[in-house]
Amino acid sequence: MRFIGNKERLLDWIFSVLIDNNIEGEVFFDFFSGTSNVGKFFKEKNYKIVSSDLLYFSYVLQRAYIQNNSYPSFHKVILSIDIKSKSLFADNYELLIEYLNNLKGYEGFIFQNYAPSKTQELEKPRMYFTDENAKKIDAIRLKIEEWKENNLINEDEYFILLATLIERVGFFANILGVYGAFKKDWDARALKPFLLKPIKIITSEKEHFVYNKLNRV
Repeated sequence: MRFIGNKERLLDWIFSVLIDNNIEGEVFFDFFSGTSNVGKFFKEKNYKIVSSDLLYFSYVLQRAYIQNNSYPSFHKVILSIDIKSKSLFADNYELLIEYLNNLKGYEGFIFQNYAPSKTQELEKPRMYFTDENAKKIDAIRLKIEEWKENNLINEDEYFILLATLIERVGFFANILGVYGAFKKDWDARALKPFLLKPIKIITSEKEHFVYNKLNRV
């Protein structure tokens, strides 16, 4: 994910500082989690993770990567939908990704506010996403919420699907780094059809804790 302050390139260096200075322990605190890359790295090193961030999108990523410790079954929602998969070996998560990728676009919040067709009244219509990609993002987001409201997915499955969507949006956004501004011409990647891909699930036998704002959830 493109995000200012992302420490992905510093992870090996951070770990080497701990080793070189003989800093030992079993718990790693990640107080400004952001993309959760630091927490993910140290979870895979078998640390118990406690992480937090004020941003809700970060909390979503923390729930999916840090607090969640197992592969989702998606059993109930799979039974509720008609999936004609092209793959003989796809698991339930991959089947849902395929289903979501084939949804018809919907003119929702993202389309209404971040795509050019519905912002023509502005001096410069917004070009964060193409019309079609904005509608696809809306359709996927609303379908995930619908499944949650109908108790077809549990909380872990819900946050995994939200994280899956969040992780992919940046690859199709017509921005340089943040959503404070959009490019005035279309970036080649923004013109590609929006597609989800599965995120990496990190299994663990330890209990991990994630926070949003000042409250543990």
